[in-house]
Amino acid sequence: MALSTLAQQFADEIRLQDWTDAHFRRDRAGHNRTLDTKSRADDPVLDTAQAQAVKTNVMWVTAQVLGYNDPNFDVYEFAKACGINVLNTRGGKDGSIAAGLRTLNGRYQRPGTYEYDSLTEVVTTATSDAYHVSANCPLFLSGYQHKPIIKISRDAVSDQLRPCQCIAAAQGEA
Repeated sequence: MALSTLAQQFADEIRLQDWTDAHFRRDRAGHNRTLDTKSRADDPVLDTAQAQAVKTNVMWVTAQVLGYNDPNFDVYEFAKACGINVLNTRGGKDGSIAAGLRTLNGRYQRPGTYEYDSLTEVVTTATSDAYHVSANCPLFLSGYQHKPIIKISRDAVSDQLRPCQCIAAAQGEA
């Protein structure tokens, strides 16, 4: 699934920025030490690993907001677009990418807080027999058949749908 236009634009800016002097210098968007006249060869710079850590933290902060606002957001796709390696040493998805976000069962904590919003909406599909807190619930994803996602008011859920275990976990958060 392609990133939203907004997510792609954030990723483009994060990837473009030269992060090597982010620890001491405030500069414009799109900073590039080789092009900016204020840069000097003797300016203190972060090594590659340190600059990558800064870029990863910026990606996570941005991803927290995007994930909260976009039910189709994919943090791995976003991190890769930002220029961050999303694979572990065995070639699989690096679990630390998703672990950098404040989520539970696909729900994101509200930006700027450590709180989850009250569950007022749930998701399902026309072919599902269950409803979930979000389309990012692992159980939803394991049975998802690429059908249109249906959002339902929590109060209007049909008796024919059963709650996923993520619903009980969400009720325990509140």
